[in-house]
Amino acid sequence: MKAVKVSAAIFILLLFICPTIMAAPAGNPSDTKIPYGDGILKLKDTIGSVKISLDAESIIERKLKGASGVTDAEMEGEWYLIRFGYPMLEDVLEPYVKFGLSHLETSWKESGVDLKIKGDNDLAWGIGARFLAYEIPRYNNLKFVIDGQYRNTNPDIDAVAVNDPSRTVTASEFKISEWQISGIVSMEFPLGKRKRYGKSDIYSIIPYVGLAYSDCKVEGKFTHSSTDYDIGDAESDDKVVLITGCDFVCPKNMSLNAEGRLIGETSVSGGATFKF
Repeated sequence: MKAVKVSAAIFILLLFICPTIMAAPAGNPSDTKIPYGDGILKLKDTIGSVKISLDAESIIERKLKGASGVTDAEMEGEWYLIRFGYPMLEDVLEPYVKFGLSHLETSWKESGVDLKIKGDNDLAWGIGARFLAYEIPRYNNLKFVIDGQYRNTNPDIDAVAVNDPSRTVTASEFKISEWQISGIVSMEFPLGKRKRYGKSDIYSIIPYVGLAYSDCKVEGKFTHSSTDYDIGDAESDDKVVLITGCDFVCPKNMSLNAEGRLIGETSVSGGATFKF
């Protein structure tokens, strides 16, 4: 019980620290070998280990570049996803799938009119893979990890706004797809007297930094009073994203995570991973 309380306290602390330094989601955890234990159900001895991760991400601002005549386009909102990972090749490669909910909205200005589409809570999904490219245990378990992922959602429209007031529309469409490839460098710092990197019976903190090439496609349009409004297959205005974050590894089959992004977007996330 004491270990659980310590884990929760550090996780809450990380959630407050990481947004101020603007860390974000390409981890949870930051490499394929975390958590270090044999698994809660020890599935590694039969079908192989399975990881289940809970991710909650808040996009504070992501600037977009829309069609000709569209200005001040941006997206914000939340993703709530469960990720199922399957470590392979001695935990060096980890393909994964994601399922969950999106709660997103986009806004833009067109012909001098302020416009906004707010999506319902709706199904979201994604796929990806993570690869541990290099590891140097003698340098605080220094690791370099490459991650590539794609996610998609096609929510129903909850509301639209034309110059602020909500409006009734006769036709509408809202789709978001996002893909990225990132590289992350991490180092591990065990807590307590025992200095044993990569062991399943010790707490450790793993800060990491990285860069991502990230892009999204936002399709949003509706018709109001016989006038068509269309953001025009908007894409990310800046596709390079700075990533910083931190994992907290708990004995033996659990890790906690806080991340954030800066430059290409401003977003923060928190999560937890369990190994079975």
